[in-house]
Amino acid sequence: SDDFERLIVASPNNSMLWIRYMAFHLHMSDVDKARSVAQRSLQVINYREEQEKLNVWVAWLNLESTYGTQESLVKVFESALQRNDPKQVFLQLVNIYVRAKKFKLADQLYSTMIKRFSSSKKVWIQFGIFRFRQGKADGARNLLERSLKSLPVRKHIETISKFAQLEFKHGEPERGRTIFESLLSNYPKRVDLWSVYVDMLTHINRPDLVRNVFERCTQLDLSLKKMKFIFKRFLEFEQKFGNEKTIAEVKTKAMEYVEAKMTT
Repeated sequence: SDDFERLIVASPNNSMLWIRYMAFHLHMSDVDKARSVAQRSLQVINYREEQEKLNVWVAWLNLESTYGTQESLVKVFESALQRNDPKQVFLQLVNIYVRAKKFKLADQLYSTMIKRFSSSKKVWIQFGIFRFRQGKADGARNLLERSLKSLPVRKHIETISKFAQLEFKHGEPERGRTIFESLLSNYPKRVDLWSVYVDMLTHINRPDLVRNVFERCTQLDLSLKKMKFIFKRFLEFEQKFGNEKTIAEVKTKAMEYVEAKMTT
């Protein structure tokens, strides 16, 4: 205990020291002393050190989740909301629930979050990930539909893309394909979307579909920089999954593209 006191005098804004001090008391089975360290640290740490303070609040939430009651956890949560970025506090608590396998509480909290932070794509996507991992694919798909009614239009493409990726990883890859094909028909010059689509098709071990996507990409009217990126990825794919013949074919296509550009 004296060692921690000396360290804290030297570095009063270091949240990791305070958290280790809390852990020391918990190791000694003294939960109340750990709580008092948390309370004291929040008075000592400089008010400008927002991240350091948040670190302690998260540690305190974890303490209450493990050693306290639901009532004591909610009380600390409500205090944390008043003194930190609320969205960050909600995200931390929902992660604590998930890690503690308190899935019903996590689902309830996420449901509150999508109302309170309806314009946050991160919250909608995180809830989608949670639902898919819980085996509630239909519930996750419902979230995508609802999110597009609440999110600003500028956030739609990335949100749709993320939910499509979730279909590949946790749901039905064919649904994921359908979503990506729809996106790309509307935004054919979004090379980032083509690239993610290729990654997903590679993930489900469909080299035939990957090649088809690359072939379509090389026919697009893209800038030289974007086309160079496409051919680079195409070649890397064939070097990993193809053979000498397919590698040579990609190199030939790339040369033909460059020659055609030079003559126009």
